[in-house]
Amino acid sequence: MRRSWTVATCALALGAVALVPGAVTAQQRTEITPFVASYYHLTHLGEGDAGLITGNPFTIDQKNAFAFGGRITVPIGARVSVEGEFAYSMSGVTIEEEDIGGNGINGGISQDGSIIYGSLRAVINPRRSNLFLLAGPAVIARGGDAWDGVDGTTDFGGVVGFGFRANVTPRFRVNFTAESYLYSFSTEGSDSKFQSDILVSLGIPISLGGH
Repeated sequence: MRRSWTVATCALALGAVALVPGAVTAQQRTEITPFVASYYHLTHLGEGDAGLITGNPFTIDQKNAFAFGGRITVPIGARVSVEGEFAYSMSGVTIEEEDIGGNGINGGISQDGSIIYGSLRAVINPRRSNLFLLAGPAVIARGGDAWDGVDGTTDFGGVVGFGFRANVTPRFRVNFTAESYLYSFSTEGSDSKFQSDILVSLGIPISLGGH
């Protein structure tokens, strides 16, 4: 139920972007951009002093992993666009406990998992530059075996980032984007912990209409 609700939320966000009224000139075009990405989790999901295996301090982490997704970008001005993004990563979860094997050797368990991102953001293109900046609200949801039966796996936050466009040929372009999803995570009564998830992606924009 929670996973279906999250996918629906992301779909609605993308739909909202598509309905933005366009003051679009002939040179400005709506784009769809499929992309591949690397996902990096910079902070622990949780940590404590008494693990389940030996009672030693432990940490809970989402694994760095491959990701993929898509964007739809609608220009609403000469240098401003509205963009919706959906991204998915099969990122598992690890629980690592200190000195589990003695002599300073850490160990723990790992389970399969996934993480879904959806965002609706403004994209600003500085004059005479291939660079762009982005910022907006976001939703983040976790799923998979590691989160079965766990409450509080959907969070709301924001996303900020930057990127640049490169023209490989007159008809073929690529977008490089680095973005950080920022939010607080807590589950089942645990204290909230600030999170910063990084997506570094390479996409191929496909223009719809225009000349």
